[in-house]
Amino acid sequence: MSRKRIALVAAGLALVGGLAAAPAATGAPSARSAQSAANVEAAANKCSGWKEIHITGGAAKYMECTKKVNGKSYASGAFYLWDTKRDGKAVQAYAETDYDHWYGDDVTWSHFYGWGDDTHHSPKISTGWHPGNDFGLVIELK
Repeated sequence: MSRKRIALVAAGLALVGGLAAAPAATGAPSARSAQSAANVEAAANKCSGWKEIHITGGAAKYMECTKKVNGKSYASGAFYLWDTKRDGKAVQAYAETDYDHWYGDDVTWSHFYGWGDDTHHSPKISTGWHPGNDFGLVIELK
C-alpha cells in the first residue's frame, strides 16, 4: 500500500511541476502549439505528394488525402487543371471518391470540372471530404 502512495505522490508532483513549468495561457497560440496542431492534423490526414497527368492539349496536378473519423474512411482531392493548347477545347476532369478502387469501384461521390483558359491554370479545386478510401481523377479534352 505504501508503494502505491509513493507512486501517486510522485505522479502528482510531476503533474504539478509540469503545470507550473508550462507557460501561462494567452489569447494567441504559441508557435510550438501551432506546430504541434499542424503535426496532429498531418498525422490524422494522410496525403499523397503532388501527382501529374498529361494528355495532348491538357494537364492536371493533383493530391489525394484520406482520413478516418470514428472508424469511417473519408477521401478528398485537390487539383489544378491546365488547358495547354489553343484549340477551342477545354480540359475536363472527372473526380470521384470510392471504396475498393481496385476491386469493384464502389463510387460514393463524383463531379465534373472544366477549364478552358490556355493562358494560366485553374484556381486550386478542393473536393472536400466524402465517404471512401480512395480519390480518383480522370482528365480529357472536349
